[in-house]
Amino acid sequence: MEYDKKSFKTAAKITAASLSESCDLEKEDAVKAAEFLKEVYEGIAELREDCVKDAFKAAGKITAAACEEMEDPEAEVAVEFFKTVYEGIAPIAEEEDFDEDIFKYAAKITAAACEEMKEPDKEKAEKAAEFLKTLYCELTAEPCEEEKEDKVCECECAAVNGKYVVKETASGVSFRLVAGNGQAIGVSEVYSSRAALEKGIESVRKNAPIANVEDQTEENFEKAVNPKFEIYNDKAGEFRFRLKARNGEIILASEGYKTKASCENGIASVCKNAPAEIKE
Repeated sequence: MEYDKKSFKTAAKITAASLSESCDLEKEDAVKAAEFLKEVYEGIAELREDCVKDAFKAAGKITAAACEEMEDPEAEVAVEFFKTVYEGIAPIAEEEDFDEDIFKYAAKITAAACEEMKEPDKEKAEKAAEFLKTLYCELTAEPCEEEKEDKVCECECAAVNGKYVVKETASGVSFRLVAGNGQAIGVSEVYSSRAALEKGIESVRKNAPIANVEDQTEENFEKAVNPKFEIYNDKAGEFRFRLKARNGEIILASEGYKTKASCENGIASVCKNAPAEIKE
């Protein structure tokens, strides 16, 4: 069987996310998952020949996140969503001064924003593409000196809804990074003092937005340099991530996720909320 590996990998991620809430380990569910994957693969493989690879990859992440809570999974819906997102964001990735790193983070943040979308459709895909484009343009824009202070302040206030929550323990203090929806997306180690804890928070603020991603669940994965997010499987087979600072110290760790797409969305949420303030 000849197939395009990148298309198949993307289709598999979308399938895993789409069926994560609707399947048991039964033969009929496996057949359904296989059929879903084949339909998605056939729908997106035709784009691969002359595709813009960064946009193709980003569309896959966003589609997987958007389809994660589909009430009635349909491959045709997933394919239409993917194509609409891809066509909307591809022009950015073809620009001469394209910034791959910023685009990657914009895609992760967009995927996080789409995570609880129960009925993905073409209109929502267009909104997702517009969201990513606006985010990317805002992050790469160079404001004039007169506008810089106001624009930075405005963006920070609009983008960050999370908070660092401090917790006292019997042996010291720790913190949780909590998203705007109240969900904890990362926890710290226990620090012996408040001063050490605040340094830990500052390290998350500094390192998360520039961290690389090392996916240790992939076969023959490439090791990334610190600072980095490491994605790995825990003993229960769930996906987790840990954020390491430049010195290799783990400064934030996640809970377990059922799917890699959700884990990647957690990383995007950390990047988005890293500048948050401490709330007692």
